[in-house]
Amino acid sequence: MKKRKTTLLFTRTFAVLLAFIFIQCNPTNPLLEKLGYSSKDKLLIIHTDDLGLSKSHNRATIVSMTEGVVNSAAIMMPCSWAMDAAVLLQDYPDLDVGVHLTFTNEWYNYRWGTVSPMAEVPSLINEEGFMYPDCKSFSENATPEEVELEIRAQIEAALTAGINISHLDAHMSCIFRGRIEYLASYLKLAAEYGVVPMVSRDIYKNKIKKNPQYFRGIDIENIPYVDRVLIASEEDYEKKGMDQLYTDIINNLKPGITVLLIHTAFDDEEMKLITEGHDYWHSPWRNDDFEFFTSEKANKLIQENNIKLITWKDINPGFK
Repeated sequence: MKKRKTTLLFTRTFAVLLAFIFIQCNPTNPLLEKLGYSSKDKLLIIHTDDLGLSKSHNRATIVSMTEGVVNSAAIMMPCSWAMDAAVLLQDYPDLDVGVHLTFTNEWYNYRWGTVSPMAEVPSLINEEGFMYPDCKSFSENATPEEVELEIRAQIEAALTAGINISHLDAHMSCIFRGRIEYLASYLKLAAEYGVVPMVSRDIYKNKIKKNPQYFRGIDIENIPYVDRVLIASEEDYEKKGMDQLYTDIINNLKPGITVLLIHTAFDDEEMKLITEGHDYWHSPWRNDDFEFFTSEKANKLIQENNIKLITWKDINPGFK
Protein backbone atom coordinates (compact mmCIF):
# COMPACT_ATOMS: atom_id res chain seq x y z
CA MET A 1 0.00 0.00 0.00
CA LYS A 2 2.84 2.34 0.93
CA LYS A 3 4.58 1.59 -2.36
CA ARG A 4 1.38 2.38 -4.26
CA LYS A 5 1.01 5.73 -2.48
CA THR A 6 4.65 6.57 -3.19
CA THR A 7 4.19 5.72 -6.86
CA LEU A 8 1.02 7.80 -7.04
CA LEU A 9 2.74 10.75 -5.36
CA PHE A 10 5.67 10.48 -7.78
CA THR A 11 3.31 10.33 -10.76
CA ARG A 12 1.42 13.42 -9.64
CA THR A 13 4.62 15.30 -8.86
CA PHE A 14 6.06 14.40 -12.25
CA ALA A 15 2.87 15.52 -14.00
CA VAL A 16 2.97 18.87 -12.19
CA LEU A 17 6.63 19.26 -13.09
CA LEU A 18 5.91 18.55 -16.75
CA ALA A 19 3.09 21.07 -16.74
CA PHE A 20 5.38 23.67 -15.15
CA ILE A 21 8.09 23.04 -17.75
CA PHE A 22 5.52 23.27 -20.55
CA ILE A 23 4.20 26.59 -19.24
CA GLN A 24 7.72 27.98 -18.87
CA CYS A 25 8.68 26.89 -22.38
CA ASN A 26 5.35 28.02 -23.87
CA PRO A 27 4.32 31.18 -22.01
CA THR A 28 1.05 32.81 -22.90
CA ASN A 29 1.41 35.18 -25.82
CA PRO A 30 1.24 38.72 -24.35
CA LEU A 31 -0.69 39.79 -27.42
CA LEU A 32 -3.72 37.81 -26.20
CA GLU A 33 -4.13 40.01 -23.13
CA LYS A 34 -3.48 43.18 -25.09
CA LEU A 35 -6.32 42.22 -27.43
CA GLY A 36 -8.64 41.41 -24.53
CA TYR A 37 -8.54 37.61 -24.74
CA SER A 38 -7.57 34.87 -22.29
CA SER A 39 -4.89 32.20 -22.58
CA LYS A 40 -7.61 29.65 -23.38
CA ASP A 41 -8.99 31.50 -26.39
CA LYS A 42 -8.36 30.20 -29.91
CA LEU A 43 -7.72 33.06 -32.33
CA LEU A 44 -7.30 32.50 -36.07
CA ILE A 45 -6.24 34.56 -39.07
CA ILE A 46 -7.15 32.82 -42.34
CA HIS A 47 -4.71 34.49 -44.68
CA THR A 48 -4.65 34.08 -48.45
CA ASP A 49 -1.37 34.82 -50.22
CA ASP A 50 -0.53 35.85 -53.78
CA LEU A 51 -3.14 38.53 -54.43
CA GLY A 52 -2.02 40.24 -57.65
CA LEU A 53 -0.59 37.07 -59.17
CA SER A 54 -3.42 36.80 -61.70
CA LYS A 55 -6.96 37.91 -62.46
CA SER A 56 -8.09 34.49 -61.26
CA HIS A 57 -6.37 34.96 -57.93
CA ASN A 58 -7.74 38.47 -57.52
CA ARG A 59 -11.35 37.54 -58.11
CA ALA A 60 -11.24 34.35 -56.08
CA THR A 61 -9.63 36.23 -53.20
CA ILE A 62 -12.31 38.92 -53.16
CA VAL A 63 -15.05 36.26 -53.16
CA SER A 64 -13.34 34.23 -50.42
CA MET A 65 -13.12 37.35 -48.23
CA THR A 66 -16.61 38.72 -48.87
CA GLU A 67 -18.56 35.47 -49.08
CA GLY A 68 -16.30 33.00 -47.26
CA VAL A 69 -14.35 32.90 -43.99
CA VAL A 70 -11.03 34.19 -45.32
CA ASN A 71 -10.27 37.39 -43.43
CA SER A 72 -6.85 38.54 -44.60
CA ALA A 73 -4.83 38.74 -47.82
CA ALA A 74 -1.48 39.99 -49.07
CA ILE A 75 -0.58 41.46 -52.44
CA MET A 76 2.47 40.79 -54.63
CA MET A 77 3.37 44.21 -56.02
CA PRO A 78 5.92 42.99 -58.64
CA CYS A 79 3.25 40.91 -60.40
CA SER A 80 1.45 41.97 -63.56
CA TRP A 81 -2.02 41.89 -62.01
CA ALA A 82 -1.23 43.86 -58.85
CA MET A 83 -2.92 46.96 -60.21
CA ASP A 84 -5.97 44.92 -61.17
CA ALA A 85 -6.18 43.83 -57.54
CA ALA A 86 -5.76 47.42 -56.35
CA VAL A 87 -8.70 48.51 -58.50
CA LEU A 88 -10.90 45.71 -57.13
CA LEU A 89 -9.95 46.62 -53.56
CA GLN A 90 -11.26 50.15 -54.03
CA ASP A 91 -14.75 48.73 -53.63
CA TYR A 92 -13.75 46.95 -50.40
CA PRO A 93 -11.75 49.46 -48.34
CA ASP A 94 -12.33 47.61 -45.06
CA LEU A 95 -10.70 44.34 -46.14
CA ASP A 96 -7.52 43.38 -44.31
CA VAL A 97 -4.71 43.52 -46.90
CA GLY A 98 -0.95 43.51 -46.50
CA VAL A 99 2.11 43.45 -48.74
CA HIS A 100 3.37 39.98 -49.65
CA LEU A 101 7.02 40.98 -49.99
CA THR A 102 8.24 39.20 -53.09
CA PHE A 103 11.85 38.37 -53.94
CA THR A 104 11.43 35.15 -55.89
CA ASN A 105 9.71 34.04 -59.06
CA GLU A 106 8.97 30.31 -59.03
CA TRP A 107 6.86 29.79 -62.17
CA TYR A 108 8.18 28.55 -65.52
CA ASN A 109 5.75 30.46 -67.74
CA TYR A 110 5.27 33.68 -65.81
CA ARG A 111 8.20 35.86 -64.83
CA TRP A 112 8.62 39.18 -63.05
CA GLY A 113 11.32 41.52 -61.89
CA THR A 114 11.66 44.08 -59.14
CA VAL A 115 9.54 47.12 -58.39
CA SER A 116 12.74 49.12 -57.96
CA PRO A 117 14.66 50.08 -61.11
CA MET A 118 16.87 47.10 -61.96
CA ALA A 119 19.98 49.29 -62.00
CA GLU A 120 19.43 50.09 -58.31
CA VAL A 121 19.03 46.47 -57.18
CA PRO A 122 21.18 44.30 -59.48
CA SER A 123 21.78 41.68 -56.77
CA LEU A 124 18.06 40.81 -56.79
CA ILE A 125 18.02 39.98 -60.51
CA ASN A 126 19.32 36.84 -62.23
CA GLU A 127 21.09 36.65 -65.58
CA GLU A 128 17.74 36.53 -67.40
CA GLY A 129 16.60 39.81 -65.87
CA PHE A 130 14.04 38.36 -63.46
CA MET A 131 13.89 37.56 -59.77
CA TYR A 132 15.53 34.33 -58.62
CA PRO A 133 13.38 31.17 -58.66
CA ASP A 134 13.96 30.12 -55.05
CA CYS A 135 15.00 31.38 -51.62
CA LYS A 136 18.43 29.74 -51.78
CA SER A 137 19.45 31.58 -54.95
CA PHE A 138 18.00 34.79 -53.59
CA SER A 139 19.93 34.54 -50.31
CA GLU A 140 23.18 33.66 -52.05
CA ASN A 141 23.05 36.80 -54.17
CA ALA A 142 20.90 39.52 -52.59
CA THR A 143 22.66 42.23 -50.59
CA PRO A 144 20.89 43.47 -47.44
CA GLU A 145 21.03 47.06 -48.69
CA GLU A 146 19.21 46.22 -51.92
CA VAL A 147 16.69 44.02 -50.13
CA GLU A 148 15.77 46.99 -47.94
CA LEU A 149 15.42 49.22 -51.01
CA GLU A 150 13.05 46.72 -52.61
CA ILE A 151 10.98 46.23 -49.45
CA ARG A 152 10.47 49.98 -49.32
CA ALA A 153 9.66 50.11 -53.05
CA GLN A 154 6.99 47.41 -52.73
CA ILE A 155 5.39 49.11 -49.72
CA GLU A 156 5.39 52.47 -51.50
CA ALA A 157 3.90 50.90 -54.63
CA ALA A 158 1.01 49.47 -52.60
CA LEU A 159 0.37 52.80 -50.87
CA THR A 160 0.53 54.67 -54.18
CA ALA A 161 -2.04 52.23 -55.58
CA GLY A 162 -4.40 53.29 -52.79
CA ILE A 163 -4.15 50.14 -50.68
CA ASN A 164 -4.53 50.74 -46.95
CA ILE A 165 -2.03 48.09 -45.89
CA SER A 166 -2.27 46.46 -42.48
CA HIS A 167 0.76 44.20 -42.39
CA LEU A 168 3.82 42.74 -44.09
CA ASP A 169 4.62 39.11 -44.80
CA ALA A 170 7.00 37.27 -47.11
CA HIS A 171 6.47 35.26 -50.29
CA MET A 172 7.88 31.74 -49.85
CA SER A 173 9.15 32.94 -46.42
CA CYS A 174 12.42 34.05 -48.02
CA ILE A 175 12.80 37.00 -45.64
CA PHE A 176 12.83 34.54 -42.73
CA ARG A 177 14.92 31.84 -44.38
CA GLY A 178 17.71 34.09 -45.65
CA ARG A 179 20.27 36.39 -44.07
CA ILE A 180 19.24 37.83 -40.74
CA GLU A 181 19.84 41.34 -42.07
CA TYR A 182 16.80 40.84 -44.32
CA LEU A 183 14.68 40.24 -41.23
CA ALA A 184 16.10 43.37 -39.61
CA SER A 185 15.04 45.50 -42.59
CA TYR A 186 11.63 43.83 -42.56
CA LEU A 187 11.06 44.82 -38.92
CA LYS A 188 12.57 48.26 -39.34
CA LEU A 189 10.31 49.20 -42.25
CA ALA A 190 7.22 47.69 -40.63
CA ALA A 191 7.78 50.01 -37.68
CA GLU A 192 8.50 52.97 -39.96
CA TYR A 193 5.25 52.50 -41.90
CA GLY A 194 3.20 51.59 -38.82
CA VAL A 195 2.13 48.14 -39.99
CA VAL A 196 2.36 44.73 -38.35
CA PRO A 197 5.16 42.38 -39.47
CA MET A 198 4.03 38.78 -39.55
CA VAL A 199 6.38 37.04 -37.10
CA SER A 200 5.91 33.60 -35.58
CA ARG A 201 6.82 32.73 -32.00
CA ASP A 202 9.62 30.54 -33.37
CA ILE A 203 11.15 33.36 -35.44
CA TYR A 204 10.78 35.79 -32.55
CA LYS A 205 12.36 33.47 -30.01
CA ASN A 206 15.12 31.86 -32.07
CA LYS A 207 16.13 34.60 -34.51
CA ILE A 208 15.15 37.98 -33.13
CA LYS A 209 15.64 37.56 -29.38
CA LYS A 210 18.85 35.55 -29.80
CA ASN A 211 20.48 38.06 -32.16
CA PRO A 212 19.77 41.54 -30.72
CA GLN A 213 22.94 42.95 -32.32
CA TYR A 214 21.21 42.86 -35.72
CA PHE A 215 18.15 44.74 -34.49
CA ARG A 216 19.60 47.89 -32.97
CA GLY A 217 17.11 50.73 -33.03
CA ILE A 218 14.18 48.30 -33.20
CA ASP A 219 11.99 47.78 -30.13
CA ILE A 220 12.19 44.00 -30.22
CA GLU A 221 10.53 43.63 -26.82
CA ASN A 222 7.26 44.90 -28.26
CA ILE A 223 7.15 43.11 -31.59
CA PRO A 224 3.80 41.32 -31.86
CA TYR A 225 4.13 37.65 -32.77
CA VAL A 226 1.70 34.85 -33.48
CA ASP A 227 1.99 31.48 -31.81
CA ARG A 228 2.13 29.45 -34.98
CA VAL A 229 1.91 29.71 -38.76
CA LEU A 230 0.33 26.72 -40.52
CA ILE A 231 0.42 25.89 -44.21
CA ALA A 232 -0.37 22.80 -46.29
CA SER A 233 2.55 20.72 -47.51
CA GLU A 234 3.02 18.61 -50.61
CA GLU A 235 2.52 15.50 -48.47
CA ASP A 236 -0.73 16.91 -47.09
CA TYR A 237 -2.01 17.49 -50.60
CA GLU A 238 -1.15 13.98 -51.76
CA LYS A 239 -2.15 11.93 -48.73
CA LYS A 240 -4.93 13.88 -47.02
CA GLY A 241 -6.38 16.27 -49.49
CA MET A 242 -7.25 19.84 -48.61
CA ASP A 243 -10.75 19.26 -47.24
CA GLN A 244 -9.55 16.71 -44.68
CA LEU A 245 -6.42 18.71 -43.83
CA TYR A 246 -8.28 21.93 -43.08
CA THR A 247 -11.01 20.06 -41.21
CA ASP A 248 -8.36 18.50 -38.97
CA ILE A 249 -6.58 21.83 -38.45
CA ILE A 250 -9.76 23.61 -37.37
CA ASN A 251 -10.93 20.74 -35.14
CA ASN A 252 -7.55 20.54 -33.41
CA LEU A 253 -6.64 24.22 -33.24
CA LYS A 254 -4.70 25.09 -30.09
CA PRO A 255 -5.26 28.13 -27.87
CA GLY A 256 -3.31 31.23 -28.85
CA ILE A 257 -2.97 33.05 -32.15
CA THR A 258 -2.69 30.94 -35.30
CA VAL A 259 -2.16 32.09 -38.86
CA LEU A 260 -3.36 29.65 -41.51
CA LEU A 261 -1.78 30.43 -44.87
CA ILE A 262 -3.75 29.47 -47.97
CA HIS A 263 -3.88 30.38 -51.68
CA THR A 264 -7.25 31.08 -53.28
CA ALA A 265 -7.69 31.01 -57.06
CA PHE A 266 -10.03 29.52 -59.63
CA ASP A 267 -8.94 26.42 -61.55
CA ASP A 268 -9.24 28.19 -64.90
CA GLU A 269 -7.15 28.47 -68.06
CA GLU A 270 -5.19 31.45 -66.74
CA MET A 271 -4.05 29.64 -63.59
CA LYS A 272 -3.41 26.41 -65.47
CA LEU A 273 -1.04 28.25 -67.82
CA ILE A 274 0.73 30.07 -64.98
CA THR A 275 1.29 26.93 -62.91
CA GLU A 276 1.96 24.54 -65.81
CA GLY A 277 4.74 22.07 -65.05
CA HIS A 278 4.26 22.23 -61.28
CA ASP A 279 2.82 19.29 -59.33
CA TYR A 280 2.09 21.36 -56.23
CA TRP A 281 0.80 24.84 -55.41
CA HIS A 282 -0.82 24.66 -58.83
CA SER A 283 -4.23 25.62 -60.14
CA PRO A 284 -6.22 22.66 -58.69
CA TRP A 285 -4.56 23.10 -55.27
CA ARG A 286 -5.55 26.77 -55.15
CA ASN A 287 -9.07 26.01 -56.27
CA ASP A 288 -9.37 23.44 -53.46
CA ASP A 289 -8.40 26.18 -50.99
CA PHE A 290 -11.03 28.46 -52.47
CA GLU A 291 -13.75 25.80 -52.36
CA PHE A 292 -13.13 24.85 -48.74
CA PHE A 293 -12.94 28.34 -47.30
CA THR A 294 -16.06 29.53 -49.10
CA SER A 295 -18.04 26.50 -47.92
CA GLU A 296 -20.67 26.37 -45.21
CA LYS A 297 -18.68 23.51 -43.72
CA ALA A 298 -15.72 25.79 -42.95
CA ASN A 299 -17.95 28.36 -41.31
CA LYS A 300 -19.71 25.70 -39.24
CA LEU A 301 -16.42 24.14 -38.08
CA ILE A 302 -15.13 27.51 -36.90
CA GLN A 303 -18.31 28.13 -34.90
CA GLU A 304 -18.43 24.61 -33.43
CA ASN A 305 -14.85 24.92 -32.20
CA ASN A 306 -15.45 28.36 -30.67
CA ILE A 307 -12.71 29.90 -32.80
CA LYS A 308 -12.47 33.67 -32.92
CA LEU A 309 -11.41 35.17 -36.25
CA ILE A 310 -9.14 38.20 -35.98
CA THR A 311 -7.19 40.28 -38.51
CA TRP A 312 -3.90 42.12 -38.66
CA LYS A 313 -5.91 45.32 -38.31
CA ASP A 314 -7.03 44.03 -34.92
CA ILE A 315 -3.44 43.36 -33.90
CA ASN A 316 -2.02 46.70 -35.00
CA PRO A 317 -3.72 48.92 -32.38
CA GLY A 318 -2.68 46.47 -29.68
CA PHE A 319 0.92 47.57 -30.02
CA LYS A 320 0.60 51.24 -30.93
